[in-house]
Amino acid sequence: PMSPAATPCQASPPAQRQRAARAARIRRQYRTATEVVRVGTLAFPPTRVADPDDVLQRSAPLAQAGQQESPAWQPYWALAWDSALALAARLAGADLAGRSILDLGCGLGLTGTVAAARGGQVTMVDAAAPALLFARLNSWRWRHRVRLRRLDWQRDRLAEGSFAMILGADILYDRQDWPSLEVFWRRHLRRDGQILLGEPGRRAAADFPAWLADRGWLIDRRVHPVRSLARPVFLYTATPGHEAAAPGDGSRETRSGRR
Repeated sequence: PMSPAATPCQASPPAQRQRAARAARIRRQYRTATEVVRVGTLAFPPTRVADPDDVLQRSAPLAQAGQQESPAWQPYWALAWDSALALAARLAGADLAGRSILDLGCGLGLTGTVAAARGGQVTMVDAAAPALLFARLNSWRWRHRVRLRRLDWQRDRLAEGSFAMILGADILYDRQDWPSLEVFWRRHLRRDGQILLGEPGRRAAADFPAWLADRGWLIDRRVHPVRSLARPVFLYTATPGHEAAAPGDGSRETRSGRR
């Protein structure tokens, strides 16, 4: 049975029309597929890009011609990462009622949607504007608990301040991003909060636990098998081990809003 915190918004006729309009807007730009995802006792039908490789291939020449928005990894939002599914499974049994949660690099919004379904007050952010279209559509049943904002963690900060939990699915693949991520986490994580990350076992991320521990964080790594995946995903849980001021990084403050 669904807990009171997980109760979705009622599908009123105006809300149904708004959702249909959003879905139509996406279909005008992308060929999509929708299939039911089951995590724990929760089942919902997220919409995704039917052929992510096509999005990546179309973006490559635009980037080379200088027409693609930075950052260069932006098209990766179109992929449904295994790490997002593992994080969603991890959250599916949690009571997140009233907790402030940030889904960093939300992509299609799978992890943040499950967090909202479990009662969390979720802010989803991504540098890719198209990702937020899908994230809003996929979290529509729990839209009263979801905010979305376009954000680049290397430059931007959220005016809301700190969160009880920060989620990240497959955001550790580029070691050059780690310093910016660590600064961002220190700025936006509550003192008693935690970071929860999903990582599919890339060799490039193997040094991450030691790297983060050297900067004063307490970090735990566990293997999280997912029945529908061929290989397990590593889940990292990190908490601040001691106080450390985030260095000035020329960041800019942005305000989250409903979209």
